[in-house]
Amino acid sequence: MHGAAAPSRIAVLDIGKSNLKLLVASDDGWPIETLSIPNSATTSDRYLAYDLAALEGWFLDALTEVARRHAIRAVVATAHGCSAVLTDGQSPVLPMMDYEAVSPPEIDRAYEEIAPPYTEVFCSNGSGAMRLAKQLLWQQTAFPTEFARATLYLTTAQYIAMRLGGRATSEISQLAAQGHIWDAIRQRPSSIMRARGWDRLLPPRETAGAVLGTVSEAVSRRTGLSPSTEILCGAHDSNANLFRYKAAGLREASVLSTGTWMICFNRGLDPAQLDPDRAMVLNVDVDGENVPSTLTMTGREYDLIRRDHLADDAAVLAAIPRLCAQRTLALPSFVGDDGLFPGAGRRGRITGPSPLAPSEWQALAALYAAFTASKCLDELASSGHVIIDGGFAVNAPFARALATLRPGQRVSRSQSRDGTALGAALLWKRSSRTAPVSSVLLDEATPLDDVAERRQVLEAYQSWLVQSEQSA
Repeated sequence: MHGAAAPSRIAVLDIGKSNLKLLVASDDGWPIETLSIPNSATTSDRYLAYDLAALEGWFLDALTEVARRHAIRAVVATAHGCSAVLTDGQSPVLPMMDYEAVSPPEIDRAYEEIAPPYTEVFCSNGSGAMRLAKQLLWQQTAFPTEFARATLYLTTAQYIAMRLGGRATSEISQLAAQGHIWDAIRQRPSSIMRARGWDRLLPPRETAGAVLGTVSEAVSRRTGLSPSTEILCGAHDSNANLFRYKAAGLREASVLSTGTWMICFNRGLDPAQLDPDRAMVLNVDVDGENVPSTLTMTGREYDLIRRDHLADDAAVLAAIPRLCAQRTLALPSFVGDDGLFPGAGRRGRITGPSPLAPSEWQALAALYAAFTASKCLDELASSGHVIIDGGFAVNAPFARALATLRPGQRVSRSQSRDGTALGAALLWKRSSRTAPVSSVLLDEATPLDDVAERRQVLEAYQSWLVQSEQSA
Protein backbone atom coordinates (compact mmCIF):
# COMPACT_ATOMS: atom_id res chain seq x y z
CA MET A 1 0.00 0.00 0.00
CA HIS A 2 1.09 3.58 -0.67
CA GLY A 3 0.50 6.62 1.48
CA ALA A 4 -0.99 9.89 0.29
CA ALA A 5 2.52 11.35 -0.07
CA ALA A 6 3.59 8.77 -2.65
CA PRO A 7 4.02 10.29 -6.14
CA SER A 8 0.97 9.71 -8.34
CA ARG A 9 1.64 7.55 -11.39
CA ILE A 10 -0.24 6.46 -14.50
CA ALA A 11 -0.08 2.97 -15.97
CA VAL A 12 -0.23 2.71 -19.76
CA LEU A 13 -1.33 -0.54 -21.40
CA ASP A 14 0.28 -0.47 -24.85
CA ILE A 15 -1.10 -3.10 -27.26
CA GLY A 16 1.29 -3.24 -30.18
CA LYS A 17 1.29 -5.51 -33.19
CA SER A 18 4.46 -7.25 -31.98
CA ASN A 19 4.61 -6.52 -28.23
CA LEU A 20 2.46 -5.94 -25.17
CA LYS A 21 3.83 -3.32 -22.82
CA LEU A 22 2.90 -1.84 -19.47
CA LEU A 23 4.63 1.46 -18.79
CA VAL A 24 4.46 3.39 -15.53
CA ALA A 25 4.95 7.12 -16.01
CA SER A 26 4.65 10.43 -14.21
CA ASP A 27 1.84 12.80 -15.18
CA ASP A 28 4.30 14.93 -17.17
CA GLY A 29 5.49 12.01 -19.28
CA TRP A 30 8.68 10.76 -17.60
CA PRO A 31 9.05 6.96 -17.76
CA ILE A 32 9.39 5.15 -14.42
CA GLU A 33 9.18 1.43 -15.21
CA THR A 34 8.36 -0.81 -18.17
CA LEU A 35 7.27 -4.45 -18.46
CA SER A 36 6.78 -6.16 -21.82
CA ILE A 37 6.27 -9.48 -23.59
CA PRO A 38 5.92 -10.48 -27.26
CA ASN A 39 2.43 -10.30 -28.75
CA SER A 40 1.40 -12.67 -31.49
CA ALA A 41 -1.79 -13.85 -33.10
CA THR A 42 -2.85 -17.49 -33.03
CA THR A 43 -4.96 -19.43 -35.50
CA SER A 44 -8.38 -19.80 -33.93
CA ASP A 45 -11.06 -22.14 -35.24
CA ARG A 46 -12.38 -19.21 -37.28
CA TYR A 47 -9.51 -17.01 -38.46
CA LEU A 48 -6.15 -15.58 -37.38
CA ALA A 49 -6.95 -13.89 -34.09
CA TYR A 50 -5.61 -12.71 -30.76
CA ASP A 51 -6.22 -14.43 -27.45
CA LEU A 52 -7.97 -11.60 -25.63
CA ALA A 53 -8.25 -13.53 -22.37
CA ALA A 54 -4.48 -14.09 -22.31
CA LEU A 55 -3.82 -10.46 -23.25
CA GLU A 56 -6.10 -9.21 -20.50
CA GLY A 57 -4.62 -11.65 -18.01
CA TRP A 58 -1.09 -10.45 -18.68
CA PHE A 59 -2.08 -6.83 -18.19
CA LEU A 60 -3.83 -7.62 -14.89
CA ASP A 61 -0.78 -9.53 -13.67
CA ALA A 62 1.48 -6.65 -14.72
CA LEU A 63 -0.77 -4.14 -12.96
CA THR A 64 -0.60 -6.29 -9.84
CA GLU A 65 3.19 -6.21 -9.97
CA VAL A 66 3.60 -2.45 -10.49
CA ALA A 67 0.87 -1.60 -7.95
CA ARG A 68 3.17 -3.00 -5.25
CA ARG A 69 5.82 -0.40 -6.10
CA HIS A 70 3.89 2.62 -7.34
CA ALA A 71 0.82 4.67 -6.43
CA ILE A 72 -1.11 4.11 -9.65
CA ARG A 73 -3.86 6.73 -9.87
CA ALA A 74 -4.94 6.24 -13.48
CA VAL A 75 -4.82 3.62 -16.23
CA VAL A 76 -5.04 4.26 -19.98
CA ALA A 77 -4.76 1.91 -22.97
CA THR A 78 -3.43 2.54 -26.45
CA ALA A 79 -3.45 0.14 -29.39
CA HIS A 80 -2.46 -0.27 -33.00
CA GLY A 81 -5.02 0.51 -35.68
CA CYS A 82 -7.35 -1.90 -37.48
CA SER A 83 -8.12 -3.99 -34.42
CA ALA A 84 -11.48 -4.04 -32.67
CA VAL A 85 -13.78 -6.33 -30.74
CA LEU A 86 -17.44 -7.26 -31.21
CA THR A 87 -18.92 -7.62 -27.73
CA ASP A 88 -22.25 -8.23 -26.03
CA GLY A 89 -21.45 -5.43 -23.61
CA GLN A 90 -19.46 -7.71 -21.32
CA SER A 91 -17.27 -10.07 -23.32
CA PRO A 92 -16.37 -10.84 -26.95
CA VAL A 93 -18.87 -12.62 -29.17
CA LEU A 94 -16.08 -13.41 -31.66
CA PRO A 95 -12.27 -13.42 -31.37
CA MET A 96 -10.44 -10.17 -32.15
CA MET A 97 -9.22 -10.63 -35.72
CA ASP A 98 -5.60 -10.01 -36.68
CA TYR A 99 -5.46 -7.62 -39.63
CA GLU A 100 -3.03 -9.99 -41.37
CA ALA A 101 -5.70 -12.71 -41.51
CA VAL A 102 -6.19 -13.96 -45.08
CA SER A 103 -9.78 -13.25 -46.03
CA PRO A 104 -11.80 -15.68 -48.22
CA PRO A 105 -11.88 -14.76 -51.95
CA GLU A 106 -15.65 -14.32 -51.86
CA ILE A 107 -15.28 -11.75 -49.07
CA ASP A 108 -12.59 -9.94 -51.07
CA ARG A 109 -14.90 -9.73 -54.08
CA ALA A 110 -17.92 -8.65 -52.07
CA TYR A 111 -15.98 -5.96 -50.24
CA GLU A 112 -14.57 -4.49 -53.46
CA GLU A 113 -18.14 -3.81 -54.55
CA ILE A 114 -19.30 -2.06 -51.37
CA ALA A 115 -16.13 -0.47 -49.95
CA PRO A 116 -16.37 3.28 -49.24
CA PRO A 117 -14.60 5.62 -51.68
CA TYR A 118 -11.12 6.92 -50.95
CA THR A 119 -12.40 10.51 -50.78
CA GLU A 120 -14.47 9.49 -47.74
CA VAL A 121 -12.10 7.30 -45.72
CA PHE A 122 -8.74 8.30 -47.24
CA CYS A 123 -7.17 4.86 -47.42
CA SER A 124 -7.21 2.07 -49.98
CA ASN A 125 -8.98 -1.25 -49.50
CA GLY A 126 -5.72 -2.95 -48.58
CA SER A 127 -5.14 -6.68 -48.56
CA GLY A 128 -6.74 -9.37 -46.41
CA ALA A 129 -8.38 -8.14 -43.21
CA MET A 130 -6.56 -4.81 -43.17
CA ARG A 131 -9.77 -2.76 -42.82
CA LEU A 132 -12.18 -3.02 -39.90
CA ALA A 133 -15.21 -2.70 -42.15
CA LYS A 134 -14.00 -5.70 -44.14
CA GLN A 135 -13.52 -7.65 -40.91
CA LEU A 136 -17.13 -6.85 -40.01
CA LEU A 137 -18.36 -8.06 -43.40
CA TRP A 138 -16.42 -11.31 -42.97
CA GLN A 139 -17.64 -11.84 -39.42
CA GLN A 140 -21.27 -11.08 -40.26
CA THR A 141 -21.24 -13.28 -43.36
CA ALA A 142 -19.45 -16.28 -41.88
CA PHE A 143 -20.75 -16.15 -38.30
CA PRO A 144 -24.24 -14.60 -38.38
CA THR A 145 -25.40 -16.12 -35.08
CA GLU A 146 -22.48 -14.75 -33.08
CA PHE A 147 -22.61 -11.44 -34.94
CA ALA A 148 -26.29 -11.00 -34.08
CA ARG A 149 -25.40 -11.13 -30.37
CA ALA A 150 -23.10 -8.11 -30.64
CA THR A 151 -24.28 -4.86 -29.10
CA LEU A 152 -20.98 -2.95 -29.24
CA TYR A 153 -18.02 -2.64 -31.55
CA LEU A 154 -15.04 -1.35 -29.59
CA THR A 155 -11.57 -0.50 -30.84
CA THR A 156 -9.03 -2.40 -28.78
CA ALA A 157 -7.99 0.35 -26.35
CA GLN A 158 -11.64 1.09 -25.56
CA TYR A 159 -12.41 -2.59 -25.12
CA ILE A 160 -9.67 -2.83 -22.49
CA ALA A 161 -11.03 0.30 -20.79
CA MET A 162 -14.47 -1.29 -20.57
CA ARG A 163 -13.05 -4.53 -19.19
CA LEU A 164 -11.21 -2.61 -16.47
CA GLY A 165 -14.40 -0.89 -15.36
CA GLY A 166 -14.84 2.13 -17.61
CA ARG A 167 -17.95 2.86 -19.64
CA ALA A 168 -18.05 1.89 -23.32
CA THR A 169 -16.95 4.69 -25.66
CA SER A 170 -15.50 5.44 -29.07
CA GLU A 171 -12.56 7.79 -29.64
CA ILE A 172 -11.84 9.78 -32.78
CA SER A 173 -8.18 8.88 -33.43
CA GLN A 174 -9.06 5.19 -33.27
CA LEU A 175 -12.23 5.47 -35.37
CA ALA A 176 -10.32 7.26 -38.13
CA ALA A 177 -7.24 5.01 -38.11
CA GLN A 178 -7.55 3.50 -41.60
CA GLY A 179 -10.36 1.11 -40.69
CA HIS A 180 -12.94 2.33 -43.26
CA ILE A 181 -15.43 2.89 -40.44
CA TRP A 182 -15.22 6.69 -40.23
CA ASP A 183 -15.92 9.53 -42.67
CA ALA A 184 -13.23 12.03 -41.66
CA ILE A 185 -14.59 14.93 -43.70
CA ARG A 186 -18.23 14.71 -42.62
CA GLN A 187 -17.27 13.47 -39.14
CA ARG A 188 -19.67 10.54 -38.99
CA PRO A 189 -19.64 6.77 -39.46
CA SER A 190 -18.65 5.83 -43.01
CA SER A 191 -21.19 5.06 -45.69
CA ILE A 192 -20.62 1.29 -45.40
CA MET A 193 -21.19 1.43 -41.64
CA ARG A 194 -24.48 3.27 -42.14
CA ALA A 195 -25.65 1.19 -45.10
CA ARG A 196 -25.02 -2.11 -43.29
CA GLY A 197 -26.46 -0.88 -40.00
CA TRP A 198 -23.13 -1.37 -38.24
CA ASP A 199 -23.09 2.21 -37.00
CA ARG A 200 -25.54 1.15 -34.28
CA LEU A 201 -22.65 -0.79 -32.70
CA LEU A 202 -20.47 2.29 -32.17
CA PRO A 203 -20.91 3.79 -28.68
CA PRO A 204 -20.85 7.56 -28.08
CA ARG A 205 -17.52 9.31 -28.57
CA GLU A 206 -15.35 10.66 -25.78
CA THR A 207 -12.20 12.76 -25.88
CA ALA A 208 -8.89 10.96 -25.39
CA GLY A 209 -7.92 11.36 -21.75
CA ALA A 210 -11.49 11.72 -20.48
CA VAL A 211 -12.27 9.79 -17.30
CA LEU A 212 -14.53 6.83 -18.11
CA GLY A 213 -14.93 5.65 -14.52
CA THR A 214 -12.83 3.83 -11.97
CA VAL A 215 -11.52 0.28 -11.83
CA SER A 216 -14.13 -2.33 -11.06
CA GLU A 217 -14.25 -4.04 -7.69
CA ALA A 218 -13.01 -7.26 -9.31
CA VAL A 219 -10.02 -5.51 -10.91
CA SER A 220 -9.22 -3.72 -7.66
CA ARG A 221 -9.20 -7.01 -5.74
CA ARG A 222 -7.16 -8.79 -8.40
CA THR A 223 -4.48 -6.13 -8.81
CA GLY A 224 -4.36 -4.23 -5.53
CA LEU A 225 -5.16 -0.97 -7.33
CA SER A 226 -7.14 1.54 -5.29
CA PRO A 227 -10.88 1.48 -6.09
CA SER A 228 -10.52 5.19 -6.96
CA THR A 229 -8.02 4.49 -9.77
CA GLU A 230 -9.32 6.28 -12.86
CA ILE A 231 -9.85 4.61 -16.24
CA LEU A 232 -9.08 7.04 -19.06
CA CYS A 233 -10.25 7.09 -22.66
CA GLY A 234 -7.31 5.82 -24.70
CA ALA A 235 -6.10 6.58 -28.22
CA HIS A 236 -4.65 5.08 -31.39
CA ASP A 237 -0.98 4.31 -30.75
CA SER A 238 0.69 6.47 -33.39
CA ASN A 239 -1.67 9.32 -32.63
CA ALA A 240 -0.71 9.06 -28.97
CA ASN A 241 2.88 9.38 -30.17
CA LEU A 242 1.93 12.46 -32.21
CA PHE A 243 0.21 14.00 -29.19
CA ARG A 244 3.42 13.70 -27.18
CA TYR A 245 5.12 16.18 -29.51
CA LYS A 246 2.09 18.44 -29.51
CA ALA A 247 2.26 18.49 -25.70
CA ALA A 248 5.95 19.42 -25.93
CA GLY A 249 5.28 22.43 -28.16
CA LEU A 250 6.43 20.66 -31.34
CA ARG A 251 3.07 20.62 -33.10
CA GLU A 252 4.44 21.62 -36.52
CA ALA A 253 7.17 18.96 -36.71
CA SER A 254 6.93 16.08 -39.17
CA VAL A 255 6.84 12.95 -37.01
CA LEU A 256 7.98 9.51 -38.14
CA SER A 257 6.26 7.07 -35.79
CA THR A 258 8.03 3.78 -36.41
CA GLY A 259 7.50 0.15 -35.52
CA THR A 260 6.13 -2.62 -37.71
CA TRP A 261 4.56 0.24 -39.62
CA MET A 262 6.07 3.63 -40.30
CA ILE A 263 3.55 6.45 -40.16
CA CYS A 264 4.75 9.83 -41.33
CA PHE A 265 2.63 12.72 -40.01
CA ASN A 266 2.81 16.21 -41.51
CA ARG A 267 0.15 18.80 -40.79
CA GLY A 268 -1.00 21.38 -43.29
CA LEU A 269 -1.37 19.50 -46.57
CA ASP A 270 -4.83 19.79 -48.16
CA PRO A 271 -6.57 16.37 -48.00
CA ALA A 272 -7.49 16.88 -51.65
CA GLN A 273 -3.79 16.40 -52.47
CA LEU A 274 -3.62 12.93 -50.90
CA ASP A 275 -2.92 10.20 -53.46
CA PRO A 276 -4.46 6.76 -52.81
CA ASP A 277 -1.72 5.14 -54.92
CA ARG A 278 1.12 6.58 -52.80
CA ALA A 279 0.30 5.12 -49.37
CA MET A 280 -1.23 8.46 -48.40
CA VAL A 281 -3.88 8.44 -45.68
CA LEU A 282 -5.66 10.91 -43.46
CA ASN A 283 -5.32 10.49 -39.73
CA VAL A 284 -7.38 12.41 -37.18
CA ASP A 285 -5.47 13.39 -34.06
CA VAL A 286 -6.76 13.15 -30.48
CA ASP A 287 -8.13 16.70 -30.74
CA GLY A 288 -10.08 15.94 -33.92
CA GLU A 289 -7.67 17.69 -36.30
CA ASN A 290 -7.03 16.11 -39.69
CA VAL A 291 -3.37 15.15 -40.19
CA PRO A 292 -2.20 14.06 -43.68
CA SER A 293 0.04 11.01 -43.37
CA THR A 294 1.70 8.14 -45.17
CA LEU A 295 1.47 4.52 -44.05
CA THR A 296 4.13 2.00 -45.07
CA MET A 297 5.16 -1.34 -43.56
CA THR A 298 8.79 -0.25 -43.42
CA GLY A 299 9.66 -1.87 -40.09
CA ARG A 300 8.61 -5.27 -41.38
CA GLU A 301 10.50 -4.70 -44.64
CA TYR A 302 13.64 -3.67 -42.76
CA ASP A 303 13.62 -7.01 -40.95
CA LEU A 304 13.00 -8.95 -44.16
CA ILE A 305 15.93 -7.26 -45.92
CA ARG A 306 18.35 -7.44 -42.99
CA ARG A 307 17.40 -11.05 -42.18
CA ASP A 308 19.42 -12.23 -39.16
CA HIS A 309 22.51 -10.14 -39.95
CA LEU A 310 23.78 -7.90 -37.15
CA ALA A 311 26.68 -5.45 -37.04
CA ASP A 312 27.73 -2.43 -35.00
CA ASP A 313 26.75 1.06 -36.11
CA ALA A 314 30.25 2.06 -37.20
CA ALA A 315 30.49 -0.89 -39.60
CA VAL A 316 27.02 -0.24 -40.99
CA LEU A 317 27.75 3.46 -41.53
CA ALA A 318 30.97 2.56 -43.35
CA ALA A 319 29.04 0.18 -45.61
CA ILE A 320 26.38 2.71 -46.65
CA PRO A 321 28.47 4.77 -49.13
CA ARG A 322 30.05 1.57 -50.45
CA LEU A 323 26.64 0.12 -51.35
CA CYS A 324 25.55 3.43 -52.85
CA ALA A 325 28.67 3.69 -55.00
CA GLN A 326 28.14 0.21 -56.45
CA ARG A 327 24.36 0.78 -56.75
CA THR A 328 23.39 -2.13 -54.54
CA LEU A 329 19.78 -1.21 -53.83
CA ALA A 330 16.67 -2.87 -52.42
CA LEU A 331 13.63 -2.05 -54.56
CA PRO A 332 10.07 -2.22 -53.18
CA SER A 333 8.01 -3.93 -51.98
CA PHE A 334 8.94 -6.81 -49.70
CA VAL A 335 5.40 -7.18 -48.31
CA GLY A 336 1.99 -7.53 -49.94
CA ASP A 337 1.25 -3.84 -49.49
CA ASP A 338 2.26 -1.67 -52.49
CA GLY A 339 3.45 1.14 -50.28
CA LEU A 340 4.62 4.21 -52.19
CA PHE A 341 4.78 2.61 -55.63
CA PRO A 342 1.59 1.27 -57.24
CA GLY A 343 1.87 -2.41 -58.17
CA ALA A 344 5.03 -3.01 -56.13
CA GLY A 345 3.50 -5.44 -53.64
CA ARG A 346 5.59 -8.61 -53.19
CA ARG A 347 7.94 -7.53 -56.00
CA GLY A 348 10.82 -6.54 -53.74
CA ARG A 349 14.29 -7.36 -55.07
CA ILE A 350 17.93 -6.43 -54.74
CA THR A 351 19.81 -4.90 -57.67
CA GLY A 352 23.55 -4.57 -58.12
CA PRO A 353 26.25 -6.67 -56.45
CA SER A 354 24.82 -8.69 -53.59
CA PRO A 355 25.71 -7.63 -50.03
CA LEU A 356 28.26 -9.93 -48.43
CA ALA A 357 29.13 -8.92 -44.87
CA PRO A 358 26.48 -8.60 -42.14
CA SER A 359 27.19 -4.86 -42.04
CA GLU A 360 26.28 -4.59 -45.73
CA TRP A 361 22.96 -6.40 -45.27
CA GLN A 362 22.09 -4.14 -42.38
CA ALA A 363 23.24 -1.07 -44.34
CA LEU A 364 21.01 -2.12 -47.25
CA ALA A 365 18.03 -2.36 -44.92
CA ALA A 366 18.81 1.03 -43.35
CA LEU A 367 19.14 2.65 -46.78
CA TYR A 368 15.83 1.15 -47.93
CA ALA A 369 14.09 2.48 -44.81
CA ALA A 370 15.70 5.92 -45.17
CA PHE A 371 14.79 6.13 -48.86
CA THR A 372 11.22 5.17 -48.03
CA ALA A 373 11.03 7.73 -45.23
CA SER A 374 12.41 10.48 -47.47
CA LYS A 375 9.91 9.66 -50.20
CA CYS A 376 7.11 9.81 -47.61
CA LEU A 377 8.31 13.24 -46.49
CA ASP A 378 8.42 14.39 -50.12
CA GLU A 379 4.86 13.20 -50.75
CA LEU A 380 3.66 15.18 -47.72
CA ALA A 381 5.61 18.32 -48.72
CA SER A 382 7.57 18.27 -45.46
CA SER A 383 10.01 21.16 -45.14
CA GLY A 384 10.56 21.68 -41.41
CA HIS A 385 11.77 19.75 -38.39
CA VAL A 386 11.66 15.93 -38.76
CA ILE A 387 11.47 13.78 -35.62
CA ILE A 388 12.11 10.02 -35.65
CA ASP A 389 10.27 8.13 -32.93
CA GLY A 390 9.86 4.46 -32.10
CA GLY A 391 12.05 1.57 -33.18
CA PHE A 392 14.04 3.51 -35.79
CA ALA A 393 14.92 6.23 -33.28
CA VAL A 394 17.75 4.03 -31.97
CA ASN A 395 18.97 3.19 -35.47
CA ALA A 396 21.83 5.64 -36.03
CA PRO A 397 22.64 4.52 -39.61
CA PHE A 398 19.00 5.05 -40.63
CA ALA A 399 18.86 8.45 -38.96
CA ARG A 400 22.13 9.68 -40.46
CA ALA A 401 21.15 8.41 -43.91
CA LEU A 402 17.84 10.27 -43.63
CA ALA A 403 19.61 13.44 -42.47
CA THR A 404 21.87 13.13 -45.53
CA LEU A 405 18.80 12.90 -47.76
CA ARG A 406 17.15 15.96 -46.13
CA PRO A 407 20.00 18.53 -46.09
CA GLY A 408 17.61 21.47 -45.73
CA GLN A 409 15.78 20.07 -42.73
CA ARG A 410 16.63 19.44 -39.10
CA VAL A 411 16.38 15.72 -38.29
CA SER A 412 16.15 14.56 -34.68
CA ARG A 413 15.81 11.24 -32.85
CA SER A 414 13.74 10.71 -29.76
CA GLN A 415 15.80 9.49 -26.83
CA SER A 416 12.94 7.20 -25.83
CA ARG A 417 11.63 4.17 -27.69
CA ASP A 418 8.40 4.38 -25.71
CA GLY A 419 6.93 7.44 -27.40
CA THR A 420 3.56 5.80 -27.97
CA ALA A 421 3.08 4.84 -24.33
CA LEU A 422 4.50 8.11 -23.02
CA GLY A 423 2.19 10.06 -25.33
CA ALA A 424 -0.75 8.13 -23.92
CA ALA A 425 0.47 8.93 -20.39
CA LEU A 426 0.35 12.64 -21.23
CA LEU A 427 -3.38 12.35 -21.88
CA TRP A 428 -3.73 12.26 -18.09
CA LYS A 429 -4.31 15.73 -16.63
CA ARG A 430 -3.93 17.25 -20.11
CA SER A 431 -6.66 19.82 -19.48
CA SER A 432 -4.80 21.30 -16.49
CA ARG A 433 -1.44 21.57 -18.26
CA THR A 434 -0.51 25.19 -19.03
CA ALA A 435 3.02 24.86 -20.45
CA PRO A 436 4.80 22.46 -22.82
CA VAL A 437 6.15 19.35 -21.11
CA SER A 438 9.92 18.96 -20.74
CA SER A 439 9.98 15.15 -20.92
CA VAL A 440 10.53 14.96 -24.68
CA LEU A 441 14.29 14.70 -25.22
CA LEU A 442 15.82 14.71 -28.69
CA ASP A 443 19.23 13.98 -30.20
CA GLU A 444 20.26 15.61 -33.47
CA ALA A 445 20.93 13.30 -36.42
CA THR A 446 23.83 14.53 -38.53
CA PRO A 447 24.48 13.74 -42.21
CA LEU A 448 27.38 11.51 -43.19
CA ASP A 449 30.69 13.27 -42.56
CA ASP A 450 32.32 13.03 -46.00
CA VAL A 451 30.98 15.29 -48.77
CA ALA A 452 31.66 12.70 -51.46
CA GLU A 453 29.82 10.05 -49.46
CA ARG A 454 26.84 12.34 -49.04
CA ARG A 455 26.75 12.88 -52.79
CA GLN A 456 26.82 9.11 -53.37
CA VAL A 457 23.82 8.61 -51.07
CA LEU A 458 21.85 11.38 -52.81
CA GLU A 459 22.67 9.94 -56.25
CA ALA A 460 21.69 6.44 -55.12
CA TYR A 461 18.38 7.81 -53.83
CA GLN A 462 17.59 9.33 -57.22
CA SER A 463 18.43 6.02 -58.89
CA TRP A 464 16.22 4.20 -56.36
CA LEU A 465 13.29 6.50 -57.13
CA VAL A 466 13.61 5.93 -60.88
CA GLN A 467 14.03 2.16 -60.62
CA SER A 468 11.19 1.84 -58.10
CA GLU A 469 8.80 3.63 -60.45
CA GLN A 470 9.90 1.47 -63.38
CA SER A 471 9.70 -1.80 -61.46
CA ALA A 472 6.25 -1.22 -59.94
